[in-house]
Amino acid sequence: MLFPMRDFDLSAYLRRIGLAPVAATPEGLRTLQTAQLRALPFESIDPYLGRLPATDLPAIAAKIVTGGRGGYCFELNALLHAAMQALGFAPRRHLARVRKGLPRGGPRSHLMMTCRLDGETWLADAGCGGPGPLVPLRADEDAPQQAPNGRYRLWTDAATGERVLDKETGDGWFPLYGFDAAHVGDMDIEAANYICATWSAMPFPNHLMLAGFDGDTRIGLFDRQLTLGTRAGETREELADADAFAALASGRLGLRLDDTELAAIWNRLSRTDGR
Repeated sequence: MLFPMRDFDLSAYLRRIGLAPVAATPEGLRTLQTAQLRALPFESIDPYLGRLPATDLPAIAAKIVTGGRGGYCFELNALLHAAMQALGFAPRRHLARVRKGLPRGGPRSHLMMTCRLDGETWLADAGCGGPGPLVPLRADEDAPQQAPNGRYRLWTDAATGERVLDKETGDGWFPLYGFDAAHVGDMDIEAANYICATWSAMPFPNHLMLAGFDGDTRIGLFDRQLTLGTRAGETREELADADAFAALASGRLGLRLDDTELAAIWNRLSRTDGR
């Protein structure tokens, strides 16, 4: 089993995200997801450095809960899934097809959850990185929903049978991913993780992605392109040197990286083709 509950230390997880136990209610889920997103950065450092992220819960917890790192969807949502179960929620895992603005998705490569609460189905996702909603959304609601970081909507794609999550942008609705009711087993997640981390057609082996919070400032990094979002709007700049990267990753995002890792990341980032 990838996610055996006996191996999950809920108290350590809650200390890491700065939260007391919550009730298994919509408000409790909102509080839990928001706290995790604010405390645990999205980061694709391991695939970028040629490492295969682990999918077993003890290794994920050692890396993120006690090791001071972040992770990507298979790691971050494994923690959220385990925490939800430990707190009395009944989450269901889905492997979504990422669309990235396209009318159809690619392979099943994004782990997220749904959960029934008070007669409604909620979408829970703490591993989508910068574009994802900060709070859970009503998964069966077709009308746009307001989150603290933007407006979202879900709709049914008749051609694929998927529920599709869109985010509103200045150019209209941008499809993020689509998911369906297909059963997801542990081996499905392990295979998807391997594909995402090693296949050259996927973004993670080729590009560095970081996302998280520094206070009320939302931080996003794609290779060397840094985006900072506040209530006043967004600013964009390019990281100039290794010191700027270290200040962002280890400083503002709080990632526990040693000097060798920081140097290896910047050595690759500093090359014009990212390789």
